[in-house]
Amino acid sequence: MRLGIARYGRAVAEDFREGARLLDRTLTGFWRELADIGSRPAQSRMGVVAAVSVVLTTSVALLMQLDAPWWAAISGYMSLMSTGAGSVRRGLLRLSGTIAGAFLGFVMGRWLLYDQVALCLFLGAATMVGVVAVQVSPHGLAWLFMAITSSLVLLMSLNDPTTAFQVACNRTIDVAVGVSCAMVTAKVLQDWHAEPPPTAPGWRHLLGAQWPSVLHGLRAGISVVTVLIVWTMVDLPDVGEMAVTIAVVMAAPLIADGGTSTRHLVAEKSFHRFMGCLLGGLVALACLALQVESLFWWLAMIGGVVWVGMHIQMGRHGIPYVGTQFAFVYVITMVQGLAPPESIMPGVDRFAGITGGLGILMVVSLLLWPNDQELKNELRS
Repeated sequence: MRLGIARYGRAVAEDFREGARLLDRTLTGFWRELADIGSRPAQSRMGVVAAVSVVLTTSVALLMQLDAPWWAAISGYMSLMSTGAGSVRRGLLRLSGTIAGAFLGFVMGRWLLYDQVALCLFLGAATMVGVVAVQVSPHGLAWLFMAITSSLVLLMSLNDPTTAFQVACNRTIDVAVGVSCAMVTAKVLQDWHAEPPPTAPGWRHLLGAQWPSVLHGLRAGISVVTVLIVWTMVDLPDVGEMAVTIAVVMAAPLIADGGTSTRHLVAEKSFHRFMGCLLGGLVALACLALQVESLFWWLAMIGGVVWVGMHIQMGRHGIPYVGTQFAFVYVITMVQGLAPPESIMPGVDRFAGITGGLGILMVVSLLLWPNDQELKNELRS
């Protein structure tokens, strides 16, 4: 027994040491990326594309008075790829998945909104299917956003199930605006050449060679349901903020390379996403503290920081997830309504919810993902 306790203690100590090393490498890579700003023209140009897309999307969303301009702005950012053709394909996959998810959420809302257990099971299953699809299907992004959108529709209709149809329509319009603005930006500013479609192993061997991908999706589903349960247990009243948190967690699944990531690789990826969230949120809160009332300067701040986020995402120091989550959370925290925010407190609430959700995801994922030896046993079986 003493040997077991000692072995456990050494394992815990090693985890803390590895966490400290991971923090040091992440922050070092972040500062190196900032020091590299302006040194690589292709990287800078992609940052300009991202900034223009997000500012254009936000402006159109404000003019159209969309109820969730933050989701449109995020769609304008996340639809971009390194080429125009890639951006169009990604945008269409995102839009088609959103339409399917809005319809699914509206239909399922007739039953799930009145049964919390069934709702949790649906969220877990939807997350599992979306995460598995990203790994095995050439149209995995559409599957993922079907899961995300259906979950958003359900969660944002919890207080009033009669609004499910309106929420479904609003989410579709938000994404359509973001994707359209991203396509326009890509057409004008990006190189346009055909790309071969991505290869994927397909769905046929889920119980064989793709079984690790299934386990990966199951762990991700458990993580998302845990976030929902914890949020409910602490009795936080704002269902809209809970929906935002769940959406961010689902939009940043811990995609495994071939479905066979070990705890170390998952720790690195999830920690990068968490740190990107933390850094992006802190920058957003600093900007909100300035209480900028000018629409022009507010949009300029959004565009400038998004440019930095894309620079980090496209960087060469091994922290692309930090850049993605940095821009993602910054935009969600900064864009709250149809005008520059008048108070920092809504941003604080949203930042706390997102950070907490991603923190729960990271902890649960590390508890459920296998180590090297467990992975070998998994693959043998």
